[in-house]
Amino acid sequence: MGRSLDVLIFGLSGRVDGLAEQLGRLALNCRIVRADSPPARRHHYWAGGVILAECENDIDDGLRAFARFSDQALPVLVVGPAGLAPRDTVDAWLRDPAPAVQIAARLRALFRLHAMEIVAARRAEVTALYGRGRPQVERQDTPPSVLYVGDASPRFMGLQHVLEQAGADVVAAFSSYSAFDYLHERPFDAVVLNATGKREIAFTISSAMRRNARLYHTPVVLLADRVDTQTSDEAFARGVSDILVPSAGDAELRERILTLTEERKRRRQAKAALDACRDPRTLDIETGLFNSGFLVSHIQDLLNVSARDELSFALIALQIMLPDGRERPDDASAEKARRQFAAMLRHLLRTEDAAARFSSDVFLAVLPFTDAPGIDCVAARIAAIAECTAFESEDPLHPFRLTVRAAPVPVRTGETAEALVERAMRALQSPAQIVAQA
Repeated sequence: MGRSLDVLIFGLSGRVDGLAEQLGRLALNCRIVRADSPPARRHHYWAGGVILAECENDIDDGLRAFARFSDQALPVLVVGPAGLAPRDTVDAWLRDPAPAVQIAARLRALFRLHAMEIVAARRAEVTALYGRGRPQVERQDTPPSVLYVGDASPRFMGLQHVLEQAGADVVAAFSSYSAFDYLHERPFDAVVLNATGKREIAFTISSAMRRNARLYHTPVVLLADRVDTQTSDEAFARGVSDILVPSAGDAELRERILTLTEERKRRRQAKAALDACRDPRTLDIETGLFNSGFLVSHIQDLLNVSARDELSFALIALQIMLPDGRERPDDASAEKARRQFAAMLRHLLRTEDAAARFSSDVFLAVLPFTDAPGIDCVAARIAAIAECTAFESEDPLHPFRLTVRAAPVPVRTGETAEALVERAMRALQSPAQIVAQA
């Protein structure tokens, strides 16, 4: 189902109420906005907006209505009839009627991309204070690359034609074996799976891509011979990004696939911007995490922008504890284990998250746009990995394990970064915060 998100919905149709109810079952908390809705309290972060459009004017009316509820640049998804021209002012478009599970999946993907771009911009500002100006990231202006997987059908020929006319590079793989050969040889901005008559094979490929860290964020488009509730539910559970029905015309095929390739490029750009902030002046070389001074500065900057309702974030404090008695390792082995844990922590967090070591055994992690259930999931994941890790002691035949203590630390209005960090340290002292013993 995914984490709970707050979204706005605009539409003149009576179907808006039904859509809001369906999205609510998928953990999207919906606020219906009408053209005459009064302005709302600004102090709230909306994860995105859905415009249920019947014509071009509905898009403009929806964007104006959203502007009365938030100053944020919301990621906006339009659900409208085929032939409705895409707008530069919206992020994505789906053919109406689109199942709620598809709308929810697209909104979550757009929100994650939006969050990465916001955090990348904020972190670059703080990095500039530690380095020689803002870190520079070279833009990748290469043509979009699309991998088609399936039979060489007339639909493939039409797809190849319209995409190549738009400047895209299309590579065809007529079997799943050759598809994975291509996927491991080079990066693609989108993968199109022809599921006509071979739905299970397409689902298997999509699932395999979502289990691969390098391919996880590559959009997957399904060319389906039919779209029903069962097909949609399974497709999005398997990681499909969009489903194109047989009646989709060339223009719709082109626009919806290229929209996904553009999102993929934006995500690569945001990730590169975040990676560029990993400067020797911002890092703790021993752990590979950010140094504590940089993280405090980053937290203060996030506090400043969260006060303006530009983002939200939470903090999690982590403490690792060594076994006592005869199982206690020597000092060198203990420090090696702490550094190994730091490396694990970095890879267990999302790209937009940031962590630092504040003492020999205490770490703090900043998690943008994360609510209390999300914090709990992060703590449980870190503890689960630590639980199955054996750290080498002076005697290689007697490895040891760590106890992980975690404390979620919500942000308070008007608090400074130093006060927040101090409160996080105090939160670790509660016995109730022990998450797992490894």
